[in-house]
Amino acid sequence: MRCRILVLCAIICLLVILTEARQRKAKHSADRRSLAVRSGHRSQRSSVRQGRRLAARSGKHRKRRLNAAKKNRRRRNLARKSKRKTKAKTESNARSGATYAILPLDFQQNFVRTTDNLRSEKAFLASRYGFSFAKTSGTATLKNTANMEYTCKMNIGTPKQKFTVLPDTGSSNIWVPGPHCKSKACQKHKKYHPAKSSTYVKNGKSFAITYGSGSVAGVLAKDTVRIAGLTVANQTFAMTTKEPGTTFVTSNFDGILGLGYRSISVDNVKTLVENMCSEDVITSCKFAICMKGGGSSSRGGALIFGSSNTSAYSGSNSYTYTPVTTKGYWQFTLQDIYVGSTKVSGSVQAIVDSGTSLITAPTAIYNKINKVIGCTATSSGECWMKCAKKIPDFTFVIAGKKFVVKGNKMKVKVKTNRGKTVCISAVSEVPDEPVILGDAFIRHFCTVFDLANNRIGFAATTYAT
Repeated sequence: MRCRILVLCAIICLLVILTEARQRKAKHSADRRSLAVRSGHRSQRSSVRQGRRLAARSGKHRKRRLNAAKKNRRRRNLARKSKRKTKAKTESNARSGATYAILPLDFQQNFVRTTDNLRSEKAFLASRYGFSFAKTSGTATLKNTANMEYTCKMNIGTPKQKFTVLPDTGSSNIWVPGPHCKSKACQKHKKYHPAKSSTYVKNGKSFAITYGSGSVAGVLAKDTVRIAGLTVANQTFAMTTKEPGTTFVTSNFDGILGLGYRSISVDNVKTLVENMCSEDVITSCKFAICMKGGGSSSRGGALIFGSSNTSAYSGSNSYTYTPVTTKGYWQFTLQDIYVGSTKVSGSVQAIVDSGTSLITAPTAIYNKINKVIGCTATSSGECWMKCAKKIPDFTFVIAGKKFVVKGNKMKVKVKTNRGKTVCISAVSEVPDEPVILGDAFIRHFCTVFDLANNRIGFAATTYAT
């Protein structure tokens, strides 16, 4: 009996031990699951915290970038405002008559004319002054005016639209290609776009200037014109709608800056210099041109508004002045012309014309010049010679003072249609007065155009010409 009781107790103890073992195993498994869950929660919380930290850092970087961008915008705006203030101050000073301006002239480097260039320019002059040259043996059509060598920069509109223009004392209007011009010449040059300018004012009046091959046609408009740092508001100019033929196709300028008197202005448009004077944009109602000679330099001198101080170019401010005889072109009395010691002309009317490179003389004077220098005259109104030929100096007497141009400067190199380079006299033939003094003369003498006193002044230039 006792043995049975002991066996029963042993079985009960074994069952208790096995039960406790199962309970411990189940608890251990539950603990591991709980630990895994807690670990998962911790991992999720860590990921969330890390994501938040990254987002915060990214947000900080974004804020820094935005702040930097704002600072940069502020700097740019301040720079623009400062520039506008400086510009406004400059323009205000200009309007108060406290300044003058110097505009560099650009020069067509190493320029050599062709026979077509030469005859084109003569046809251009004939249409301008209403006379005819001797009939040429070659083509009579205008092919090229690129031999008008000196150009300058001008801006029209707000914001600025930049143009290269020919400063021309032989005309009085400003014109540039307009947006609707389909001519080949317009396609090859910069166009003025009124829709892009906040200061454009419509005029709409038709405009036309006749040249040898037809009329440059267009419409008038008003806008702000800026040149050499000077500003003229509501300046009337022309936008071309047609530039016929090939007159301006190969030119190195976009348009014309007329510097003559208002009396020859098409549609009686008030000239740029006249507006500068009436609005007190310039100190004195005058301008000056100093041209530099050829060579490889692209700088060709200066166009000076509001001053006759050309000492940087002429070595002094000592000018010989002569009165304007007819207010239209810059016309005056040329008292005498000498070639060497031979007087070839007495008193004649002459015009200073920066829009041409030529010098012209009436037939009688032209023949005398050719006889002295010994060149060979042609039926087309030129006189040919070998480039090595020495010719006498030319003397032009103005207001009692002698202005001498060296003989070798009165020869012009020309390339023939066959590619041969020869020389001709700088003087071409026209039937009658006036004598035209173009760049071949002007480049040796700084010239002042004084509107206030209706006179022209000349001073020798110190430039290499």
